[in-house]
Amino acid sequence: MAKTIKDLLLALLNATLILVALCLFLGWKFAETIEGVQDRLAQSLAVVQPLKEQAQGLRAEVGTLREDLATIKAGTGDDPELDQKLSQALTRLDSLQDRLEATQDKLGDVAENPELLIDFAVTTAVDAATQRVLRLRGCGERT
Repeated sequence: MAKTIKDLLLALLNATLILVALCLFLGWKFAETIEGVQDRLAQSLAVVQPLKEQAQGLRAEVGTLREDLATIKAGTGDDPELDQKLSQALTRLDSLQDRLEATQDKLGDVAENPELLIDFAVTTAVDAATQRVLRLRGCGERT
């Protein structure tokens, strides 16, 4: 009877140690995934700021070009064909400037609120860790 209890306790200890080792391994892999996502996040933020500045510069250039075209249009006088082409160009520039403003706003939001990227990074890391656990269990898709 004592030997049986001793064997059961030894088996329980072995199973507990195996579970602890598995949890440590999964935690290590999860930390590795988080670190990779953190590196990509830092790279993304480094790319966003120059894009924001570039969009701001393009927006200023489009504004200047629109003003120049408006000045030319005012000075054309009686040429209806040229007047129509300039009006179309101004309309396209207005549309382009609106798109640039929207892009600049989005880039500004990402640069000023890195929480958006952090939320995305955490979601990505959790999904990756879940896929790894499922693969370890043999339930996930093989890649």
